[in-house]
Amino acid sequence: MPRRVGIIAKTESREALEIAKKVNRAVVDHGLTPVLEQQLSRRSRLGNGRPVNRMNVDLMITLGGDGTVLKAVREMPKSKTPIFAINLGRRGYLTEIEPEDFEGSLKRWLDGDFQIEEQWRVAVSQNGHRIGDCLNEALLLPRTPDKMLNVAAAQNGKRIIKARADGFMVATPTGSTAHSFSAGGPVLETSLNVLVMTLIAPLQPVRSLVIPAERKLTVRLEEPGPTATLVNDGNPVKHIGLGQSLEMKRSMNSAYFVRFGDTFLQRSLRRLASERENV
Repeated sequence: MPRRVGIIAKTESREALEIAKKVNRAVVDHGLTPVLEQQLSRRSRLGNGRPVNRMNVDLMITLGGDGTVLKAVREMPKSKTPIFAINLGRRGYLTEIEPEDFEGSLKRWLDGDFQIEEQWRVAVSQNGHRIGDCLNEALLLPRTPDKMLNVAAAQNGKRIIKARADGFMVATPTGSTAHSFSAGGPVLETSLNVLVMTLIAPLQPVRSLVIPAERKLTVRLEEPGPTATLVNDGNPVKHIGLGQSLEMKRSMNSAYFVRFGDTFLQRSLRRLASERENV
């Protein structure tokens, strides 16, 4: 039976739509069955598509930047489906190859000449009810923009920090090169079993703390201060009121990526250096 290959693209991009057509043709030419995301199929006129949460495939190809990858991770029905990420974004820390390398890389995948890289996620819940898993970070932002959040964080019932800041995030090692890094947090090697708490423009001199990931972290929104919006991997998901708490710890679910050489840390550091050179 031909293997099923999902294709997701940043449909606002004309370039992504054109490349999606080439990817679709290459998938068919190699005897595989393409399954296009619903909006992509409409915009590219490549037949019927499916919502991401109904794409039961053996491989998921993403065309875009990190946002497209995060959409796939968030919505795929099977978290263990490997992601083959083609970079059409500006940074693309989560992506693996450039469009011109696709056909050669697809052949390498078919020949088994690749590695699978596992990147774990942080699970976010409230009062024991699961909200979702984040590959990069869970972020709290004030619902009143000119007010600072008042946040208390504790592990195993022991307070770690109480702080006032413009925002508060809990990032995985994978997410340490994203918003957390921009706010002054450290870059972490992805094999580390830790989380990084990073404060955005805090009143205190402490900007970030690295803590164990296996212990449940409790984050409470306190007075005085505004209520907050919980943003998981760039996706606003919930209003958090004063006095309410969130629980976070390492998730049982990971994301899996097709890789052909460098580790995530090597690739991230190289792209960070390149970005700095282009400033």
